[in-house]
Parts: sequence; C-alpha cells; structure tokens
Amino acid sequence: MNVPVILAVGAIVVFAVVMVLTRDKDPQQRATTLTRTAAAIMAVFTVLAGIFIVGYAMQDPGGNAGLLITLVWAAPMLILALAAWFWPAPTAPLLIALTASFVAACVWLAFDPAALRNFVNENGPAIAVSVVALAFPAAVLGLKRTAVAGWLLVALGALPLLITVIARSGPVGWLAAASVVPLIAGISYLVSARMVAGSTASGNHPAATRQRPDPTA
Repeated sequence: MNVPVILAVGAIVVFAVVMVLTRDKDPQQRATTLTRTAAAIMAVFTVLAGIFIVGYAMQDPGGNAGLLITLVWAAPMLILALAAWFWPAPTAPLLIALTASFVAACVWLAFDPAALRNFVNENGPAIAVSVVALAFPAAVLGLKRTAVAGWLLVALGALPLLITVIARSGPVGWLAAASVVPLIAGISYLVSARMVAGSTASGNHPAATRQRPDPTA
C-alpha cells in the first residue's frame, strides 16, 4: 500500500469515527467538530510533510542551500497561516489569487513537459511542496471562513494532480501524497459549511411560522 492510499484511508477513518461519535449532536455542533477535526488533520499532515521535505532538502542539496530552500516555502506558509487566523477577510482573496496563479502555472508546465523536467531537476518536487505550503494556510482559514477554505483545499488537492495526470507531464507520486489529505479536508469543510447552512435555514422556518399573522383573526 503506497503513501497516498495510506494517507487517504487514515484521514477517511478519522472523519468516519468523528461523524459516528457526534451522530447524536445537533448539526451546528457536528459541523464545528468536523471543521476542527479537518484543521487538526491538516496540521498533523503539514508537520509530517514538513519533516519529510526538510529532510529531503537537507540531503539534496544540503547545507545552507537546503536551509534556504526550506525557508523559501516554510516562511511564507507560516506568514499566510498567521494572516488567515488574525485577518481572514483580506487573506481569503489573497489565498484565492495565489491558488489561481499556482494552478495556472501547473497548466503552463503541463503544456511544456521539457520545462517541467528541467524545473523538477533544478528544484525538486516543487509542485507538491507548493500544495503543502498553500494548503496549510487554507486549512487555518477554514476555522474562520469554512466554505471558502473548503473550495481552496479541493482546488489545491485536485487540480494540480488532475492536470499532471491528464497531461502526463511528470511523476505523480510526491504530488499525490501531498494532495490527498488537503482534498479530503476540503470536502470535510464543504460538508461542514453545508451542515451549518442547512441548520440555519431549518431554524428560521419555525420562527417564520410563529410570526406569520393569522388570516382568520
């Protein structure tokens, strides 16, 4: 069983257990629990992926170059995560723009396999690392703007991988491992947002019924 399958099965099992344990709670509470679970899974995934990426960078190229490569993706990721927590309103459109630019770059590289091979040879699995670096701030944003973050994570988890597979423009092992957990977390965020919207709508109907004047009065 390869790494993407293990990650997918593990994430799905955790979400299934959470949904079973919270089945007796109201939709608002279930949505909150689901959102926090998705954020926690993304945090753990980011730490594990970060350890793996840093270890790879410190082996090749290693030394100061490896440290610089680590800072190039880790520092912006942490800054964006902090911004998503403290200033979600302006950070959301910024993450949308960055994600759109990243997907556009994936499309461009897909139509130029030679450029992609040169890029990977010079920079390593940069596309997979970019997915991790953008997905974690999006996951943090999900605690404030759940629906927007859900769509961002789905886009980050699905589009670069689909583009690479369809265009056959490069290896998918690293990218699949980096994409599967953000994709599942994004779906969970969207389900959570749907629960909240449905609960709010159903909660408004009884109030509207009580306030409706009696035509026979």
